[in-house]
Amino acid sequence: MEWSGISRAANMLTLGFGPKHEAKNFYGVSKQVSAWALHIQCAWTLCEAGKVIATEESIGGSDEKANAFVLRLQQLLARKASIIVENISAHPDCGLVVSLSQAFRLIVAPDVTSDTENWRFFESKRDAKHLVIVGGTVAPESFD
Repeated sequence: MEWSGISRAANMLTLGFGPKHEAKNFYGVSKQVSAWALHIQCAWTLCEAGKVIATEESIGGSDEKANAFVLRLQQLLARKASIIVENISAHPDCGLVVSLSQAFRLIVAPDVTSDTENWRFFESKRDAKHLVIVGGTVAPESFD
């Protein structure tokens, strides 16, 4: 599956995977969305060839700084050939290691002491179920 999008909302990193399609937002405005989404609101690290190129601090601070970071990463993705998910490893604390082609790796490290959402993964369709991780455990609403 191809890594096909990146964005942010406040301190949340949003990554898109798979082919893009048109969908309408809450206001009825059409936009392009990826087939699958990963929203991250905990510690994360993005590495390229073993070198850290971004962390959750990259989208912290001012909107101007965070938006500039997202734009740089979008441009990096656009310059590269397709970056493909090669492997996903899950850990007992609900952490993730997403190994990608071209020597990229995303590490997601939930805050097990927190009672707030760490990350969620879902298909980008109306009424799709979401896998939600809170405090390093699977949230009960994941099964609703």
